[in-house]
Amino acid sequence: MPWKARGLASQREARSVSGPGTRELRFYVSSAREINKRFAGKHIAIIGDKVVASGKSPMEVWKRAKKIHPQGKPVLAFVPKDDTLVLILG
Repeated sequence: MPWKARGLASQREARSVSGPGTRELRFYVSSAREINKRFAGKHIAIIGDKVVASGKSPMEVWKRAKKIHPQGKPVLAFVPKDDTLVLILG
């Protein structure tokens, strides 16, 4: 029960928690099908509800995003290709 470890009373309260990158993560999840199709195999930068830059290297994408949105705080992600297997160990 990770929400209890944070001192939250319920899962509902846990879902309302926000922090840096939360809006961008929600956008990525809600638009995953389109993003995965369009940006497969690339790094992307998301600010708010928009992919603002994409490219082959995270540094290239970061610089392009900061040039376009100097005050923004881009969230970077790598969009795997269809044949990529992601394992989460924990």
